[in-house]
Amino acid sequence: MAHRYAASAALSSPAQSFAVIAILSSITYLFAIAAIYLDIRIRGKWRSGSSWNQITLFPLIWAMTWSAVSHFSPVGRLLNWSPASASHSYNFLTPYMGPTAVDWLVAAWASLLSEMVALWLMGFENYEHLDTSQNSYMSQRGSALFSLGTLLLALTLPSFTHNNLPLRTDIYTQETSLKVGCVLPHPPDHSHPSLDDFVKETARMTDAKFLLWPESAVTFDSEKERESAFERIRKQSNGAYVGVAFEQYVEDHAAPSSTSRTMNGLAIIHQKQKPGEEVVQYYKRQLVPLTESFSKIPSVDPPRIHHLELTHPKGVTAPQWAPAPNFTRLVPFTTSICLDLASPTAFTSLDARPALILAPARTWETTVGLAMWEQAKTRAAEIGSMVLWCDGGTTGVSGIGGQGIEEIMQVGAGSWERTVGILWPFDERRTVYATMGELFVLAVLAAAVGSNVAARYLVATVGKRATLVLTSGKFLLNKIPLLRRGLTPPGTDEHHTEENTERQYLLG
Repeated sequence: MAHRYAASAALSSPAQSFAVIAILSSITYLFAIAAIYLDIRIRGKWRSGSSWNQITLFPLIWAMTWSAVSHFSPVGRLLNWSPASASHSYNFLTPYMGPTAVDWLVAAWASLLSEMVALWLMGFENYEHLDTSQNSYMSQRGSALFSLGTLLLALTLPSFTHNNLPLRTDIYTQETSLKVGCVLPHPPDHSHPSLDDFVKETARMTDAKFLLWPESAVTFDSEKERESAFERIRKQSNGAYVGVAFEQYVEDHAAPSSTSRTMNGLAIIHQKQKPGEEVVQYYKRQLVPLTESFSKIPSVDPPRIHHLELTHPKGVTAPQWAPAPNFTRLVPFTTSICLDLASPTAFTSLDARPALILAPARTWETTVGLAMWEQAKTRAAEIGSMVLWCDGGTTGVSGIGGQGIEEIMQVGAGSWERTVGILWPFDERRTVYATMGELFVLAVLAAAVGSNVAARYLVATVGKRATLVLTSGKFLLNKIPLLRRGLTPPGTDEHHTEENTERQYLLG
């Protein structure tokens, strides 16, 4: 009910919107119920498993379920039940374990609390009459609950010492200062901004190195019209790299009509380019179900890493700024568009870490904009980057997220600029999660379920080997007199030593 307006405005009519939302919500409930049912069935048949195995089984099933759902869902992780917000004590795990770890943690807390509530409701005094084997079971159950609770609390400790502050922008020897901006003009009549509005607003913002237009800022009927507009933008870009988000009718529909289809793209334009030499032309891959899936064509090309060359600023000499021969600093960046950032595979194709993600968006309501904003920040955290999020919706949110910055700069229309710091020299190595992937995380979580079995095996193995070594040593000591005399301290009566050895042998 809190989001009824967002739901009612999703499609052309409130009835259609509520029907689609109801269907999607029902599907998510079915997956949640399926995970719970599977846990009950497996635990019912796996009675030989330890208490730790049974308590940690549900978190594993829950994480695997939502991992599969997010890969097949047309809206990615947008409908998942786990929190996407970075304002929790486990957010430091994101570059290492990704969102799957959050799914596991949510289910682990649910499993722990449900077990404790069950014990509280049943009453601990009911177990006083149990026999030894049942008491042993309760002891194992309590030990497993204590271990899981200790683990969950221990994982929150790094959040108290984790330095999550943004980099300073006034020390050029340690960081690269980069000014970015979002172009959001607002005509006096509150109509959709035209190409002229965006070009004039871009020309006014003279200090930024990256300027981003919102999703579907302008529409081109043909490639010729698009190139003509790009040339106009080049001449008035003031040296900035301008991210122009556009819609263009495909070549099969040269004369736009009600049945024509478009592609949603993003091109990075700079004044030194020649026509057709845009740094990036990226097209949206994940289309919004129903509202875009029939009118637009999705792309299959993944994002790539590109580099922005920065020359030395005023007051800093070229050798001080960067080494020869170019004396320039390279800032790696990549691109994505709106719903693409809800997909867990948004940046799996990248072979390096970008410093910045350019992400234009357009949402229809503030709550939807906030949900997508959280998804964008999560994807940036997974690959150790930051995202420039520019939402052109009437009440959309825009800002910078990642690397210690969690700032919403604007709600609705209104251009803005902000200076961010990027570590110099920048480490382009990928994060653990980006390198190993989601299957590795699931394998680690599966190993955690059987970790106590491995621990008991190791303890038993070590115990058997230690017993063997002690027994062998005792045998050699009694059978080899020369060795026994060498180990006997000086001044010790050998007769008493032999008696003690014999007594120890009999007692052992």
